[in-house]
Amino acid sequence: MLSFVEYASEKRILELLIKERVKVALKGKLQNISPTETYKKSDDRKTVAEQIFLLMPPRDSWLRPQKKERIDNSGEKRSGKQVLTRSIALTIKKHRKLAGRYPYLQRLDTFISTVRNDIMGDAPLIFNSIKIMGKKKKVDEMRVTIMRPICIFESLREKLLIALASKYLSEAFDPLLHEEILSYRPLRKYHGSSDAVFTDRDNALENMQIYRNARRRQHIYVAECDIQKYFDTINHDVIRCCFSKFAEELNRRYCGFEYRSVERILDAYLNSYSFYKNVAIENDSLLNSAQPRMYESPNECLFIERGCYTQEEFNASVGKIGIPQGGALSGLISNVVLCCVDKESILLTDDGERFFCRYGDDIMLMHTSKQECERLMENYRNVLTEYKLLYHTFTSVADSACRKSNGAVRPALWDLKSRNPFLWGRDGDDNEQIDWIGFLGYEIRYTGEVRMRRSSLNDKFKSVKRRYRTAAKTKIAKGKCAKKGRADVEREILNRLEKFRVDGFATAKSLNRNKYCMTQALKLDRYASRLLYRLLYKIACKNNLTKEELACWWEKAKGLGCISYRRSLAAVTKRNNSYPLL
Repeated sequence: MLSFVEYASEKRILELLIKERVKVALKGKLQNISPTETYKKSDDRKTVAEQIFLLMPPRDSWLRPQKKERIDNSGEKRSGKQVLTRSIALTIKKHRKLAGRYPYLQRLDTFISTVRNDIMGDAPLIFNSIKIMGKKKKVDEMRVTIMRPICIFESLREKLLIALASKYLSEAFDPLLHEEILSYRPLRKYHGSSDAVFTDRDNALENMQIYRNARRRQHIYVAECDIQKYFDTINHDVIRCCFSKFAEELNRRYCGFEYRSVERILDAYLNSYSFYKNVAIENDSLLNSAQPRMYESPNECLFIERGCYTQEEFNASVGKIGIPQGGALSGLISNVVLCCVDKESILLTDDGERFFCRYGDDIMLMHTSKQECERLMENYRNVLTEYKLLYHTFTSVADSACRKSNGAVRPALWDLKSRNPFLWGRDGDDNEQIDWIGFLGYEIRYTGEVRMRRSSLNDKFKSVKRRYRTAAKTKIAKGKCAKKGRADVEREILNRLEKFRVDGFATAKSLNRNKYCMTQALKLDRYASRLLYRLLYKIACKNNLTKEELACWWEKAKGLGCISYRRSLAAVTKRNNSYPLL
């Protein structure tokens, strides 16, 4: 196994820098950057885009890859991202042969040498460029905007060190993680697949269906658990302990695994952030601003009530709670810590009747015995407390808040984060049973049907609304293109229609053909049709188009797939056009 110093080679650092430059190019972050002003700025005032701009070749000198290089091994056309990556790599290779002609090469070599020295050194590293950005989550009853803290490292050097450590440890620790952790994993062979794949939520749904099909004649009991504000409550000492366990295990398997060099980066990453010192401290000023907003904090009293800390321990640990959301290492930290929790609780013994799956901090537990399901979940809660983590309060599906007097399910049931074991399916008048269960944006019925979860469906509606609002603000929609030639107007309308196109259900691979998701697709098509026709009618009025031209553009829009939810659903469910009935 390569040591971290060998892994973080000059070639790999250059690859990450090129990747960062492509990302900046695709986002258009350099359009308003002045090279003269950028050179004058001090290093701590430059954005990541400006820092990468100084290390990469000028845009007008990039080489165009040959036609054959734009096609991959399977004969498919490479993406724009792949073409740009190849273009920059070829340019740097050519410029290196012309020594002294391009000053950016000296800056590039100096930067790579600095990163390598940081990796090989022994002195503690300090990361101090972290910036907190608030992402809107919801608006509460008091009209206060609740935000999620997203962390951005504004130093390219720090960002690169974190990315290198994350990639190295992800590959090194991956064999030690249990197979049913499906999120934040590198390419791997899953369930005996011939090729390495990225696991995702669709694998979780497929496994659930397999488990259900194998136990058609048995009762299946389900328990769900979600960790409360996981990234904001995890303790740094717990993280270091779990990583040390993994490093020791890896050292036993591969003698000579050297952890110290990469541990320095992990320590700097953890020391750079604490939820209570970097985020919660800003709430007072945010609440008193013109637009009241705040970061949602975990319930501090629960730490004490559940025995995670004593009051003195909590006060002493305030500076060591929480990890940066959005940081490259945070996903790996999540997997390592929760893998330790799983192995000490639910996975402590083998059980052929148990189904367990984890995606992020969401878990799904199933068992054919209600008593065993309750016991496993109780063990899991106890171990979470030992690891100083909070879970959402467990609620019974039979509570009056979740059930009407006639036994029907209330919408509030779907907002529950953690549920006590309940029967999956319909069996008489038992109030502790549910026909549908929700997991990872889907809802799965005991008889096999799968549909989109209501919150996921609402996101689709919002996406259509956003596309309409963006298109309605353009020049063509405001009639500012009317003085141009007819060909220019038609070209602009076609451009708007292309951007209005939807991916539909293309990413929802677990859906199967049934009346529920067909109804969802129909509703989305109707909504998209109304907004699209409203947009075309507005364009027609502002640009003096006739009724016949409007009708023609309406037909073109349908042909382009601007209203394609049913069509995309048909493509996705073609291989799942039926579901096994009990």
